[in-house]
Amino acid sequence: MYSDLLTQANLLDHDVWTNSDAWTSALEYQARKRNMSSKDSRTLGAIFCIGSVVLVLGIVYLVTKHKK
Repeated sequence: MYSDLLTQANLLDHDVWTNSDAWTSALEYQARKRNMSSKDSRTLGAIFCIGSVVLVLGIVYLVTKHKK
């Protein structure tokens, strides 16, 4: 998670790390990054749930049609 930050840490001045604005912006950036990934996971979860329901209904339909 912090690998990109650690690879560029030697490029920053020590004064930047002591500045509270730098920490605030870094935390806000990570929060935005997490929110985007949680939206993607929710979308994939919804697609999976809908697909599962359709699959179960299709199997039930085929089984009842086959018995007649």
